[in-house]
Amino acid sequence: MDGLRRTLLCGLALLAGMPVSHAQTQPLLKPVLFIRENRNEAGQMLPLRDEVRRLLDLIEQRAGLQFEIERYPYPRLLEKTRNHEGIAFGLSLSRNPNELILSEPFMSNQVWMVVRSDGVFPFRSIEDLRGKTIGVVRGSSYGDEFDARRNSLFKIEEDVSSHTARLRKLMNRRMDVMLFGDFHTRAEDVSLYLHQLLADEKSALKPGENFVVLERPLLIDELCFAATPKHEEILRRLNLAITQLRRSGELQRALLPLRKPT
Repeated sequence: MDGLRRTLLCGLALLAGMPVSHAQTQPLLKPVLFIRENRNEAGQMLPLRDEVRRLLDLIEQRAGLQFEIERYPYPRLLEKTRNHEGIAFGLSLSRNPNELILSEPFMSNQVWMVVRSDGVFPFRSIEDLRGKTIGVVRGSSYGDEFDARRNSLFKIEEDVSSHTARLRKLMNRRMDVMLFGDFHTRAEDVSLYLHQLLADEKSALKPGENFVVLERPLLIDELCFAATPKHEEILRRLNLAITQLRRSGELQRALLPLRKPT
């Protein structure tokens, strides 16, 4: 598998100098793309975030691809990817299943810790989570060190992937910390996003309730596309597109548009 990844990267190095118009000379491919689902408190599927949609549009145009998107819980997404049924979006660079090939990373994922406003604590290392109940999305991994200490150093509260439902559990003291993965690099931007989610779903906090995003994330991870060797050509195109878009700055602008002056 390492040899195959090296082959892909060597091909990427040779092709990196190709002009932008190269995608237009390739036949259009239509791979199935598996993206983890996210639901609201009523169980309804939430649409993809605008930033993710912009990212996928850019990569499609540059790579000569047209994604057929399917949404699943993470365990089901991983199972279908292993069964050669499509490409997975957003797998961790540090947690790659051996049978899958990863693309070049396309964005950083910050795992933030959200706490009640009356439950703020200093965080310097995983030891600071001792005795706490940590809310995680079922099936997700948060790094080797965290996974090794779960249900020993701290307790785990597993949830479905509904951010508003998880925030409600946090407010109801069913957990002390809610882990939330996001590409924003500032705690204040994550807090604004979560408050906007509550407003959009008309799930207002009760008087006196509030939450805080701790300034230091639990970890920072790199996210990739992933697939079995059956989809080697798709991964080759993705690698080339990601490299070109990162070099031009377009990837960063898609995910984090320039902030308006305040």
